[in-house]
Amino acid sequence: MTTEYRAPALEKGLAILELLAAQDEPLTKKQIAERLNRSINEIFRMLSVLQEQHYIDYKEDVSGYVLTLKMFTLSNQHPPVAILLKRAGSLMEQLCLQVNQSCHLSQYSNGQLVVIARQESPYKMGFSLRTGAHLDICASGSGIVLLSYSEERERQRMIALDDATDEQVAYARSQIATTLEQGYYQGESPQISGVTNISAPIFGARGDLLAVITVPYMTLNTRTVHHPVEDIEHTRQALLVVASQLSQHIISRCDRSESST
Repeated sequence: MTTEYRAPALEKGLAILELLAAQDEPLTKKQIAERLNRSINEIFRMLSVLQEQHYIDYKEDVSGYVLTLKMFTLSNQHPPVAILLKRAGSLMEQLCLQVNQSCHLSQYSNGQLVVIARQESPYKMGFSLRTGAHLDICASGSGIVLLSYSEERERQRMIALDDATDEQVAYARSQIATTLEQGYYQGESPQISGVTNISAPIFGARGDLLAVITVPYMTLNTRTVHHPVEDIEHTRQALLVVASQLSQHIISRCDRSESST
């Protein structure tokens, strides 16, 4: 799709933001210019404006630029996501206290499956992901739920953008029918031994998938941790209750908002 209207400055700014969003380390002016096939003079003013507006930050110790959390914060102010996050905090905390595991909430946006909220296990040991972490779509429970509740055309686009092996893609696709039938995904983590991913969908007001909630279930020895540990079946049921509560909360809030306009 093309447009007859151009906004070169905006395009440069967006290109810088997209480039920095994909980096694990800060980039210098020279590195940014080279990767965007621009001169330093072309991007200098844009870097200054983006820094003044707090979209990027300059790290003096490495003389490089990084993305700030401003875009992440703005995206989470979108009404359905804001409603979700406002309610999710307390429910996720209750869930983690109940099952002595951690959990996280993820959402797909602009080709990335991103952790938008997390709650750590109350126990001294646990496995958790940081907020803002990118998940592998074909190699995570969250990603398999995302693929399962997406239309085939969108599913193909997601897989094409994911850095997955043929084996990972084949496995993810093989889980779609079961995930839809069960209403959740459960399977061993491909990255961490002893962790079983349990993931459930959270739906928006129109029945579309809004987010995925996941418990990376760590197998603990109840004889040595000195406190009760919910088994994986009880943990799954508790997770599904929270997922249902969040979906119902979003639907009721959106219905209320529409009826008042």
